[in-house]
Amino acid sequence: MRRLTAIVSAGVAVTTIAKPARAQSGLESVIEQYSGARIQGYIQPLADALVANLSIGYINSATSPRKFSFSLEAVAMTAKISESMRMYTAATPDGFQPATHETSTIFGGPAQPVQHSTLPGISYRGADGLVDAEYFPTAAPQLRIGGLAGTEVVIRYASSSMVPFLEDEDFPDLTLWGIGVQHSISQYLKLPIDLSVAASLNSLKFGDIVDLSSTSFGVNVGRSFGLFGVSGGIVSDGGTMNLTYTSTDPDGAGSVDVDLDVKRSVRFRAGAALNFGFIRLFGDAAFGDIVSYAAGLRLGI
Repeated sequence: MRRLTAIVSAGVAVTTIAKPARAQSGLESVIEQYSGARIQGYIQPLADALVANLSIGYINSATSPRKFSFSLEAVAMTAKISESMRMYTAATPDGFQPATHETSTIFGGPAQPVQHSTLPGISYRGADGLVDAEYFPTAAPQLRIGGLAGTEVVIRYASSSMVPFLEDEDFPDLTLWGIGVQHSISQYLKLPIDLSVAASLNSLKFGDIVDLSSTSFGVNVGRSFGLFGVSGGIVSDGGTMNLTYTSTDPDGAGSVDVDLDVKRSVRFRAGAALNFGFIRLFGDAAFGDIVSYAAGLRLGI
């Protein structure tokens, strides 16, 4: 991880934060430079990575307890940023050549200039990337309640107000919440393994500009071997990022209200856990178009 700006560790993770107010203002400033027609390619990989992160970390066993259980958890998720997420094809403004050009997304490096077709020395370049990292992290605390007729409920919540040194009028509010549900199917059947279905609903709001929502659902199988447990399954996730702002783009200035679709995709997940009674360590991973990982600590009964 080389150069990491606010959107990684402050805006989303509410964890390791570096220069939050300045960097966050930079993100808003960059978004506002784009018209509604041009913002999608630049910011789409961020929406994709967020949905990939937020859909995992809920499952640490394919078993939904039949007796009452209660625990507090801290979970961290991270998505691998592939090379295809660093560049996109953008339309070039009128008067510049060629008509389209390859330029940086939010995860890319410095943007490449495009020369004017008739005015020597005049060039156009899009915004540089803001996040130069191999992985994009997210984190949040969770509350887990089980024993509800074979159903387990997980509530996830974090906000910038929970971090005292982020209380700055220049730093937009961040709110992340989610709810996950897992229901045991094996309780109705005589199976040698645990079988369950699961779903989650997630939301992330960042200032007055970014409003992301996502859903996931899937099937999980697993088995426990004493202190050690393993699980795997299939998860389908997708979502939408809404951007609302006033564009300063000369070719498209004015109010922008645009939805960026994160297409639903199917990923394969695998997880493992070590149970030491009151303490459980767990990990989770999902493999598909985007690979994301989760790890957490669970304290409870």
